[in-house]
Amino acid sequence: MTTREALHQLVDQLPEDQVDLARHWLEDLRDAADADGPPLDAVTLESLDRGLADVAEGRVKPLDQYERERGL
Repeated sequence: MTTREALHQLVDQLPEDQVDLARHWLEDLRDAADADGPPLDAVTLESLDRGLADVAEGRVKPLDQYERERGL
């Protein structure tokens, strides 16, 4: 499986309530990859892979819950 195919599979597995957030993240990533944007090094790409895996496995929480737990 190619990396692109793996990303498509991860997106297909997202719960419906997380699809918009993932779209925004991917758009930000795409925009950061522009010629004028900062380069994405191996550490950053690995971090993104871990985050996408967390989303795919449901190891995430809504932002409002995160903020409540931290008193933000």
